[in-house]
Amino acid sequence: MKKKLLLLTILGTILSFIIYYYTQNDEITLVALGDGLSSGMTPYNIEGYSFNDYLKEDYKIEHKLKKYYEFASSNLTIKELIYEIKENETRYFKNQKIAIQRAINEADILTIAIGMDELVNTKINSTIRKEFEHDFTELLSMLKMLNKNKVIILGLYSKGQIDLMNTVKLNALIRDITLSNNFIYIDINNIIKPEYFLTSNSHYLNYEAHKAIYKEIKKYL
Repeated sequence: MKKKLLLLTILGTILSFIIYYYTQNDEITLVALGDGLSSGMTPYNIEGYSFNDYLKEDYKIEHKLKKYYEFASSNLTIKELIYEIKENETRYFKNQKIAIQRAINEADILTIAIGMDELVNTKINSTIRKEFEHDFTELLSMLKMLNKNKVIILGLYSKGQIDLMNTVKLNALIRDITLSNNFIYIDINNIIKPEYFLTSNSHYLNYEAHKAIYKEIKKYL
């Protein structure tokens, strides 16, 4: 009887460790990089619900979210993001100081939406496109050195100075650079509808647009 009890205890302990191990490995660290699109910025200078928030809540509900780090800021340019990574800048998350390189390195899923804030009010020509291509190439090369998991890059959508012709050209650059680094490219231009814009003179999107973007991302996860 004692041997049976001991055996059951040992088996129970082993089973607990196995369950714990697989549960722990199931959890993901989600990291968001980018500009106002990534943070859910609105024309009223208030952050709303973004596609990253939908992703975060999804994994929370499934009890799979380990950590969420958002290194996104309104009007952040690609050059500025490159600088932040090079300088390994830090932010506080729940009173814990986290460096951006560490966050990128730990990410199981990394989302990047950048370029809309930078280009929407800029007259786009061949020089601007070449500079964009150079900066974007540098950014993704840096990311590849830090993370080889699921890196998801969002394309641009038509608004302001980013008319349809420029959207197609810029997205082709983004797609080619993304795929050359074995990252995931998602074209969101076709899913953005006129009613998704919060105001006619702003490129920022409402929660329905962010939900649509989230659904597109989920197809790759």
